[in-house]
Amino acid sequence: MPPQSLSSTAQRSDGLAKVLRNVGVLLTGKAINAPLSLVHISLAIHLLGSFDFGLIVMMYAFARMMGDVVDFQSWQVILHYGLRPLTQQNRHGFQRIIGFSLFLDTVSGLLGCGLGVAIALLGMNALGWPPQIHGIGAVYCISILFMTTATPTGLLRVFDRFDLLAMQGTTATVVRVIGTSILFFTGASVTALAIVWMLAEAAAWTLLFGFAYRELHRRDLLRGFIGNFRHTIRDILTGPFGRQHPGIWHFVWSTNFSSTLALTFGHVGTLMVGALLGPADAGYYRIASQIAAGIAKPVTLVQTTLYPEMARMWREKATKKLYRMAAQVALAGGLVGTLLLFAAFFASNPLITLITGNAHTHAVPVMLWLLAAEIVSVWGLPLEPILFTTHKSGAATFARVLETVFFLPLLFVMIRWYGLNGVGPATLCAVTVLIAIQLVMVLTSRTQPVSGRESAA
Repeated sequence: MPPQSLSSTAQRSDGLAKVLRNVGVLLTGKAINAPLSLVHISLAIHLLGSFDFGLIVMMYAFARMMGDVVDFQSWQVILHYGLRPLTQQNRHGFQRIIGFSLFLDTVSGLLGCGLGVAIALLGMNALGWPPQIHGIGAVYCISILFMTTATPTGLLRVFDRFDLLAMQGTTATVVRVIGTSILFFTGASVTALAIVWMLAEAAAWTLLFGFAYRELHRRDLLRGFIGNFRHTIRDILTGPFGRQHPGIWHFVWSTNFSSTLALTFGHVGTLMVGALLGPADAGYYRIASQIAAGIAKPVTLVQTTLYPEMARMWREKATKKLYRMAAQVALAGGLVGTLLLFAAFFASNPLITLITGNAHTHAVPVMLWLLAAEIVSVWGLPLEPILFTTHKSGAATFARVLETVFFLPLLFVMIRWYGLNGVGPATLCAVTVLIAIQLVMVLTSRTQPVSGRESAA
């Protein structure tokens, strides 16, 4: 196939229709991934029991948290700083942005892996890990190296290849299902299942980078890349890169900090439940949160496709169109999400019974509370993308700071008072606070000028 022109990847945005079309593409992958995830959880629980499955969940949550804490969210760098040279057919400039993103991914992966192993070895008691996973828990942190996938993700988004993202998104789950099924015949253990999960991360990482490499080759964007990459690394380390792209480091640190704070609703919650209540409750929390996220996924996927379209609209100075699309997404997504919440009231008990083999009455209310929190976030789904797209990353980060300051103490107190049942109300309250703050910031930012440092993107 002949290389595609650079301009072929940069067509003008057609707004909401394109967002929904890309969501439909992603849903084809999620339609496969969601039931397979539940199959895998059911297999794992029946093989290991709720306690040992909880140990796997605690190791995974810690590794994922460490990977996400040091992750620079460089896919946003590709969208915000790479779109202009791409549309202008500036191969050299686009390759420099890719090189910068790869540099961030490499540093974050190595740093996250090193810190994860060190903390796992020195702080196992604080993490609530029992002696039987002290060894494999540290080894599992090697999988952090395969969790830094921001660069290929950003490339596939900017190339509008959401079909490949949908295909790749099922890889880890398919490997987990196959690996867990094999354990039925070879013998199951916490160590064996942890190895399966590590292999799943490695397989997903390999396929995603393979897709991104192929798309770069098809667009003739690899020519001269190695030499350009070496010069980019030199300029990053010596300073010229930051001067040539004003505001890029500020943007990088802001997105990293904001995404780190967003972890409080996922992995930190799992770790706190495990440390305070034990591995079994951590496993139940994982089941509840995954079902809640799975039910809301058809709507929350919209955010994935919003970023590229908002970036294009902002670059084209179609501000009114951008805000109109955001309002349409919030209204449509919120209404659909609310209907899903009502449906879940009737389906939650049979679903959890099907997965675990018996109805854990304490897992059902947690799932419903977490789903309610997901739906509230859906109503405010376009708010954070708007803040980042319009170069108000400082406001987005400040909103996350306020949310975290409110959520973590509340979560600790609610777990102490009500056990696992306290997690859901704490999460819902914190999400509501976050959405309210973000809404105020979006409304006020429309009347404020963009600062010189951030407008340079």
